[in-house]
Amino acid sequence: MKEYVIIDKEKCIGCGLCASDCISRLITLEEGKASIKDFTNCFKCGHCGAVCPVEAITFDDFNYVMDVKDLSVKDYEIESETLINFIKMKRSCRQYENRAVEKVKLDTIIEIGRVSPTGGNRQPVKFIVIDRPEKMEEFKTMIMEVLLEESHKVEGRYKGVFENMLKDYKNIGYDRLFYNAPAIIIVYGNPKQSVSIDVDGGIAVAQMTLAAETLGLGSCYLGFVNLAARYSDKIYKYLNIPEGDKIITNIIIGYPKVQYFRTVPRKKADVKYL
Repeated sequence: MKEYVIIDKEKCIGCGLCASDCISRLITLEEGKASIKDFTNCFKCGHCGAVCPVEAITFDDFNYVMDVKDLSVKDYEIESETLINFIKMKRSCRQYENRAVEKVKLDTIIEIGRVSPTGGNRQPVKFIVIDRPEKMEEFKTMIMEVLLEESHKVEGRYKGVFENMLKDYKNIGYDRLFYNAPAIIIVYGNPKQSVSIDVDGGIAVAQMTLAAETLGLGSCYLGFVNLAARYSDKIYKYLNIPEGDKIITNIIIGYPKVQYFRTVPRKKADVKYL
């Protein structure tokens, strides 16, 4: 494997922090300096460079964005109570303003998905953004049509929902699926690239929804989009998703038309301490 970790022997002070934090135990100290002889099992987590107190470690890979920043605790520290309250106040948004989301904000949300943790640092998660009004119209109509076509396969109350969804949208403009959100982000990837791809995508989207909140945006997961994609490959073709890749999850994004003033009740945690 090509050298990914570049160690500047002049800067290295031999503190051993990189060696102790290397999960693959590839880094050793030789003559008081950090050294790597075999990169075969390096999965490019970057921890060695992050923990180095003297910036003696850099990285080299054209597939990676080398946007490394030096940040002090004051730049990122969040009080636990503030973070807990922030998460508890977050609601799934189903009312949106008739207002486009700026590309810079969508890019920021994608950026958080990009840097979210993945199993083995495989980073298999990919994204599709639909935010042009005509494309959103095509996509949502396609999803509704597929759900209507396949409603006979669904048991329970959702069968009736699917039967009326498209009719309500076309007749009275009631969008009970996308809630007139101006954008959707679809998360997908190839299961052959990672055994944890579903978890990877879930983590990414969860963090993306929190990022959206900080930007003044609301979001909501749409499980019905995934359901429709399982029923029909025309959705994969429309999105130009390569064969072998699968849709993991998705979120609609937009400016909320509603404000919440308090948290909501939830079930007690079902937890066991062993």
